[in-house]
Amino acid sequence: MLPENAITIYNIRSELPSDLRNLTAASLLAAIEEAQAGYTANLFAIYRDLIASDNQLQSEFAKRKWAVTGDTVSIQPWDKNSHLDVATKDICAPLLDSAVFNDACAWLLNGTLYPVAVVEKVYRQTPDGFKIKSLIPVPYRLLDYRDGILKIFDTDKDGTVLPTTHIADPARYIVHRGHTLPIPDTWGGPMRSILFWVLLRTMGRQWWADLLERFGMPFLKGKYRDQAGKDVLEKAFRMALRLGGIVVSQNTEVEITQAAASDSSSSHNLFIELCNKEISKLIVGQTLSSTADSTGIGQGAAPLQGEVRDDIRKADARHLSMTLRNQLFMQLCAINGLAGNAPNVLFGADSAADMFKLVASVKHLYDAGLEPDDEGLETIQERVGFGIRRRAAITPAFPFSATPLSAVPETPSSSHVDRLAASYTAHDEAIQDIILRSTSSGEALRRIKEYVRAHPSADASEIVAEVMEAFAARALRGRQ
Repeated sequence: MLPENAITIYNIRSELPSDLRNLTAASLLAAIEEAQAGYTANLFAIYRDLIASDNQLQSEFAKRKWAVTGDTVSIQPWDKNSHLDVATKDICAPLLDSAVFNDACAWLLNGTLYPVAVVEKVYRQTPDGFKIKSLIPVPYRLLDYRDGILKIFDTDKDGTVLPTTHIADPARYIVHRGHTLPIPDTWGGPMRSILFWVLLRTMGRQWWADLLERFGMPFLKGKYRDQAGKDVLEKAFRMALRLGGIVVSQNTEVEITQAAASDSSSSHNLFIELCNKEISKLIVGQTLSSTADSTGIGQGAAPLQGEVRDDIRKADARHLSMTLRNQLFMQLCAINGLAGNAPNVLFGADSAADMFKLVASVKHLYDAGLEPDDEGLETIQERVGFGIRRRAAITPAFPFSATPLSAVPETPSSSHVDRLAASYTAHDEAIQDIILRSTSSGEALRRIKEYVRAHPSADASEIVAEVMEAFAARALRGRQ
């Protein structure tokens, strides 16, 4: 049945409360075990809290999604030579400029770190056929795997979550998995490996504070000669904790020793940087976009890390494009009775370096006497991200031109030759007389123009060219 009414009605009060203050390794492992059993709400709530409160995780995740949503989106027919495929492209293209499509793409890209992302499709009927009315993100609180398959919790009209569930019907829902991990959705997806780095970094702050509290303050060291002196020093040290000072005799030796190591703060900073780098490597595939580290002489590692990031962006765009085509555009074309193939969605293009290499390769082909065929042009068009076409050949202009034999036009028809010969015979003597009577080349050209205007002809350019060429040839022969 075609979905024309939304059933994803969600009240934010149904969200599970944040429990970050009580997050420990034990509670984190308990949430993972619950998710593996099918109840993923607590694990997804931890994901939500960490993304909302951790600046490193939030910024890197945003970069991962912006790399795709920030590119230009285009749509192309499956086969440009098929009018049926062109018709399907025309009905799907208006959706790309809508806000609901952009929001849906941003939500579906959550599936790059989350195990899955779900969007509800709602259609509306118009005089021109069925159109997309809305694309509604399905909150992770509503996902349920207790029966071993993906189901959605039902909600009432106020958005309160009910205990009943329904299957995620492909006719109503888009289900996107933007990763390639060979693990079930209930195991948490790529985000699971980030949890412990965030936990260690957060707990490391408390451990560092405990270190500074215990060893960061100087302590007293006293020397005694007998038991009586020892008792006096111990009593004085106990009093020093309350008074903040110590009173001893002149002959008593007391030293203040600094126990804080010089690297107590730098070691904590190194640990935080390690956690941040591991988070960045998993999300965006490199660390240079978040940390300006030196990469050595020649900066050779920078292009390599940039290539890794581009590979991730291309993979995310391709996975999202396939999901949209198979689960949205195919259905949109089918319900409108179109027989053509669903169009392709293209996000952005190759990087500047890749485009430069591609254009250079095409130029080398041209130098070798080769050129891409029509199918090759389509591939190049997809990679550069905009439409391209073959450049028209430039026709050489008279008189400073040289046409190769391969480019000489075919012999004109006999009727054209006869007409040109008649015109040539009629005007040859008049133009020759003008040239002979002129005192300069400028005067000759001016008088020829006046003559042509007074005696219009469809072949005026050919006549003038032929006459001047013949006259020049006769003049040269006369001088020999």
